Amino acid sequence: MPGTIPPSFIRDIVELTDIVELIEAYVPLKKRGKDHWGLCPFCDDGANPSFSISSQKQFFYCFKCRATGNVIGFLEAFEGLGFVESVETLAAKAGIEIPYEQSLKGSEEKENIFEVLDCASAYYSNILTNDSSSERVQKYLKEQRKISGETSRKYSVGYAPRSWSSLTNYLGKEGFSDSILIKAGLAKFNKEKELYDVFRDRLMFPIRDRKGRTAGFGGRVLNSNDQPKYLNTGETPVFQKGRELYGLYESLKERRSLSSFFVVEGYLDVLALSENGVNNAVATLGIATNRFHTQKLLQLVNEVIFCFDGDDAGRGAAWGALKNVLPVIIDTSEIKFLFLPEGQDPASLLEKEDKDRFVTRLDKALPLSSYFMERLSKAIGTSSLEKKALLAYKALDLLKSMQDSSIKKLLEREVSRVTGLSLIDIEKKSKAEAVKKKRPKKNLLENLQQTKEEKTFESDGVVSKALVALVTYPKLIDEIKTTSWIEELTSPESNLFLQVINYFKNNHEGQVSDLLSTLDAESSSFIGGLLSTNPLLEEKNSVPYFQDCLVNMRKNNPKLRIRELKEISKERNLTNEETFELQQHLLAKLQDLDEESKQLLKELSHS
Repeated sequence: MPGTIPPSFIRDIVELTDIVELIEAYVPLKKRGKDHWGLCPFCDDGANPSFSISSQKQFFYCFKCRATGNVIGFLEAFEGLGFVESVETLAAKAGIEIPYEQSLKGSEEKENIFEVLDCASAYYSNILTNDSSSERVQKYLKEQRKISGETSRKYSVGYAPRSWSSLTNYLGKEGFSDSILIKAGLAKFNKEKELYDVFRDRLMFPIRDRKGRTAGFGGRVLNSNDQPKYLNTGETPVFQKGRELYGLYESLKERRSLSSFFVVEGYLDVLALSENGVNNAVATLGIATNRFHTQKLLQLVNEVIFCFDGDDAGRGAAWGALKNVLPVIIDTSEIKFLFLPEGQDPASLLEKEDKDRFVTRLDKALPLSSYFMERLSKAIGTSSLEKKALLAYKALDLLKSMQDSSIKKLLEREVSRVTGLSLIDIEKKSKAEAVKKKRPKKNLLENLQQTKEEKTFESDGVVSKALVALVTYPKLIDEIKTTSWIEELTSPESNLFLQVINYFKNNHEGQVSDLLSTLDAESSSFIGGLLSTNPLLEEKNSVPYFQDCLVNMRKNNPKLRIRELKEISKERNLTNEETFELQQHLLAKLQDLDEESKQLLKELSHS
């Protein structure tokens, strides 16, 4: 599993993401003044847009349901994603790889797993090359599959002997513990608590990460009666089948000339293409192509060609790949679909024809846009108005998953052309579908109402004014020397003010959009409302304004103000205003006054 995401990266990705551009992919927006406005996706605000997005402050706020947050908060609420999933989505949209961190213990364990996997890979390769038991395997590769020794060595292809314990015995002698073999997915315990090899009598394909470390294995049977035909390493701390691509590391060795990727279905397809000089092929590990695969490839190149068998299974896999690709396509992406003759895959085809003839098939590869409409038109038909309406419905249901982009607009135009619906109707329907695509599992308004009984913020008080100033200019934190006196205040706003102070003390580079994601729903909503309704404080006036707020806040702290006024009275006579203020504070605490304070109150009453 991935490690933790560094806080600095989370801050960077929030700052890097344009919140207006992100939300506009889901909700139609119009600029009004310095902000953008639209209908709230979290409540029913009728025809009057109450949902505002501040590009300057990088947060959204609804004046009706008071939903607020940053880009992460929007994805969490609208898409129903978790925090980590939201950060991963933003990173994928930006084409940035997340620098996951590991704990020391977890990091050490992973290093041990990588070490034992590399050792196992070397063992399997050595068996294939030098052990007499592998002669039939060598013959299979060279004669049946036309794979040379050079290509096998390039991909470190190996052979797992027909034995229950050859690998575990070898690795045990190399000093690896039983537990690390099990964690690496190389061995298991049987009912008698005896350790046995997971892979036996299989052609072994090491799956390497981008650093070249073996992360897992794919094993292919050599006896057609054995099942399953392909066996992959299970989920381990260093291996997730849904996120890995076979052949990616080897392809990256050709990085300078790398401009595209072929995505094929099998390990042997990758080897066959490489054998014929096509060194930019990768394979999914026996599963459908998902968005993680595509995101990883589009971070490296702009063109991805999916290569499938032309039979029903292959076309079904291609359609599944298209649906998973749509959410990550950007305008610089070029996605194509290449269908081979029925019953053929790249490996079997290259056993019959040379590389040049195979590459010319690229001329027949369909761009995603063409395949999108061709598939829908064939599946649904366009011979009647009803079928055209159904086609439009299906098309828009798919397009709603796409980011707002030129390619999306062009696909909408194509739907308009094929169905005869006006482009305006298509675009309007597409926007509406995007907005209603996903509602939060629990309406944000309900969350706010649940906490309303516990907190009732006052937006007009001096603490709220101080909050606005501090959140707008976090550097004002330097003006607060101590918080002990603030802790003596009891209002909900003062408690929130303390939370904000602590946040900026611990996050010197933090911004309002980051802060909102750390607070509960009502607190973040309250701050969002303050920022949206108060005029922007000019930076040149911020320090004296904030200092005035603090002075007035201190006056609202009876204990502190009594102490301060007592100290002043020892140095000089109090002014009439100060005398009245001290009297009021003492009277408010009459039941708790000591004799000295009671005496002072009498003196003030007669002064």
